Amino acid sequence: MREPRHYEAPLCAEVGGDIWHSEDAVGYNKRQNNILAKSICQNCRHRTECAEWGIKNEAYGVWGGLTEIERKKIRRVRNAKTG
Repeated sequence: MREPRHYEAPLCAEVGGDIWHSEDAVGYNKRQNNILAKSICQNCRHRTECAEWGIKNEAYGVWGGLTEIERKKIRRVRNAKTG
């Protein structure tokens, strides 16, 4: 699996990184950042690969359109199926 920094022309690179990593944002600002990040991810050709990277490697931020909470849920389901 490639690291996201090796993707060819990802849409997130055109916008900047702050909206994907809004750990310091709270409440409304964090929700707005997540909505914006997810909307950009929806149109990215690397979305699936990036989401898998995030599930396996990242605790914070939006990766492939998935928030921290969404990735945690996926990890729990996957561990339950393999355990």
